This record gives sequence, structure tokens and C-alpha cells, in this order.
Amino acid sequence: MSLGNYHKEYLRNEISTNNQSRLILMMYDGAIQSAGRALNCLKKSDIAGKGKNIQKCHDIVNELSLSLDLEKGGEVSQRLEHLYEFILRQLTLANIKSDPQPLESVLSVLNILNE
Repeated sequence: MSLGNYHKEYLRNEISTNNQSRLILMMYDGAIQSAGRALNCLKKSDIAGKGKNIQKCHDIVNELSLSLDLEKGGEVSQRLEHLYEFILRQLTLANIKSDPQPLESVLSVLNILNE
């Protein structure tokens, strides 16, 4: 097994052995990192990098949204769903308009959620 495969296996095991709240925090961290990289790419006029990182952030937030249990989670889940919808709209705006402000809004919300 190559070194890269060992690393992938380690990550797979780490994810499968963590509890749900730890996994959510890992997803928030990934979304924050991707949004931050997208913002840096935007500032450097790296359009391809911006798009790639916005898509990564979008995929993570979309997965968080899809995992919500609106029946069991009640009002908390509904509020999270609204925040995730806001984030997804802001990511789309940032990608289309190449505007840093929506990415800054996304980072602000994600950092608050991560705390």
C-alpha cells in the first residue's frame, strides 16, 4: 500500500470513529478553510482557484444541510437550515460576481457556528 493510500485509510478511520458532533466540527473547519482559500484566490485574481474552493465549501455546506433532521431537531434545525441556505446563496453570489463581501459573510457565519 502506498503512503497516499495509508493516509486515506487513516482519514477514513478517523472519520468513522469520531462521534457526530466531531464530524460536524470537521466539516465546519473544511468549509471555513475552503471559503478562506476562495477569498485569497479572489484577491489574487485566481478565478479557477476561487471557483474550485467555492465549490468545495458549497458541497460541505450542502451536505450539512441535507443531514439536518427537521422533525427531531425542531427550531434549531430550522434555523440551521436557514443559515445554510443563506451561505449557499452567498457562495453563489461570490462565484458569479467575484465579490469578496459574500465570502466574508460566509466566513463570519461559519466561524460563529464553529464556535
